[in-house]
Amino acid sequence: MKIYDVIVIGAGNGGLAAAATCAKAGLSTLLLERHNIPGGSASSFVRGRFEFEPSLHELAGVGSPEEVGSIEDMFNRLGGDVDWYRHDSTFRLVVPAKEGDEDAFVNEDGVLVTVDARMPVGFENFARKLDELVPGSYDSCMKAFDLSERMFKAFECLDDPKKLPGSLKDVPDIMRMVSHTMKEGLDALGMPKKAQDIFSTYWCYMGSPGSKFDFLYYMCVLHSYVKNGTGIPHLRSHEMSLAIDKVIRENGGDIWYNSEVTKVIMNDGKPVGVVINGKKEVYGKYFVCNSSPNMVWNDLFDKKDIPEKQIKMINSRKIACTLTTVYLGMNKTKEELGIHDYSVFIAPDSDSDKQYEAVQNYFSGYCIINCLNEIIPDCTPEGTSQLFLTSMTFGDVMKDIKPQEYKKFKTKVAKDMIETCEKALNISITPYIEEIEIALPPTFARYLNTPLGTPYGFMLEKWDSMLPRTVQYMKDQPFDNFFFCGASQERGDGYGCAYYTGEKAGGIVVKKMKEGK
Repeated sequence: MKIYDVIVIGAGNGGLAAAATCAKAGLSTLLLERHNIPGGSASSFVRGRFEFEPSLHELAGVGSPEEVGSIEDMFNRLGGDVDWYRHDSTFRLVVPAKEGDEDAFVNEDGVLVTVDARMPVGFENFARKLDELVPGSYDSCMKAFDLSERMFKAFECLDDPKKLPGSLKDVPDIMRMVSHTMKEGLDALGMPKKAQDIFSTYWCYMGSPGSKFDFLYYMCVLHSYVKNGTGIPHLRSHEMSLAIDKVIRENGGDIWYNSEVTKVIMNDGKPVGVVINGKKEVYGKYFVCNSSPNMVWNDLFDKKDIPEKQIKMINSRKIACTLTTVYLGMNKTKEELGIHDYSVFIAPDSDSDKQYEAVQNYFSGYCIINCLNEIIPDCTPEGTSQLFLTSMTFGDVMKDIKPQEYKKFKTKVAKDMIETCEKALNISITPYIEEIEIALPPTFARYLNTPLGTPYGFMLEKWDSMLPRTVQYMKDQPFDNFFFCGASQERGDGYGCAYYTGEKAGGIVVKKMKEGK
């Protein structure tokens, strides 16, 4: 009977990175995936003559042609070949004016707004643009980026407790940053409130607003976007998944698709194998799991085998946000539609806490509109374009929707999101829709197998954010031969974060195997 060195459960981004890391190191590796393709969210789907990107808005950390970023560097280490398309902007934030807003003005699109901010790449450029929009914000913005630059020097030490004391000595600001929220940090730097609102636009990528999220992690994220811009694979995110699939196979790893893990086999209090599709048993020495801990403990383990600490951890954490995405294949080009930006955040209020309050309801008026053709001009047939609109919310927003009402409900949500974008950007979308697909939380739950369909794992809050999760990582793992990776781990949601946690978990297994443990 073959016993694999490592069995990886789930071929999402984290699982792919873990399996590639182990296979590259010469370990006998088996990657199991219940779907028939790799990637999880990092895939694509076709409707009519359009191939859609399911979830990747943009990828920070790709870097520039002159300076390789952390994501491209990881793919280079693994040997994954990806054709990167880069983009030299960050975001546009548009806040339509409400009746009585004293600071309202008409923007270039002819819309009455209180905020319209197109933010560029580069720390200096970003700070000067912010100062143009909110005079007096330049110095505080540059101070924030200076902190983030120094913070990154300590990041490489976070996974090694032996190095942490040295990193804290070299960069003492790291402890001050992690002990304060984003709002507290920006207040301490003297950043004006309106500038903070613009500066905090990416809060939704973390799933927590400025009063809840720690300053350290937000600066990490914003730093990655602003330093060198963003990127996306030419053939969408599935190109990344297929590239790593190829790496695993070329290095002797096995990948079994249509192979759902339905049970973890235990012996003497630790995992020793898995059951696939309720029938076939496969055995291994180590396990890396890219699935939601909630689902793992509910579905794969007998109650008596679940460590008590894992139940306490799940009960103490909140499920992060869920998403609704409307995919649109348009029979007009982006220029004909009047779209000039890749990523536009449309918010009912500029304050991140008020935005967070708004998205507790479904639909709130908070929406992100992306046009993939802005980065990849040939991603659709000539004379066409594709848009995807994304909104977020929290909790079981579908609990009161009856099955017979589902189609009507999702159609209304899509209509509301489309009209929000049309009004905020003064464009016409509806008459030119050739293909439409609507993904609500149940859609994501079906494909991702996560609680409520969240792709974000658990909410990152000040007490339970990146640094404490990183320091506690080994103690938080359930068994000495079973490690989680993906959005539920220290860096939360995001492609780059998932790859990082997968490579890290794989590296731990490689180290333990080499040490003979």
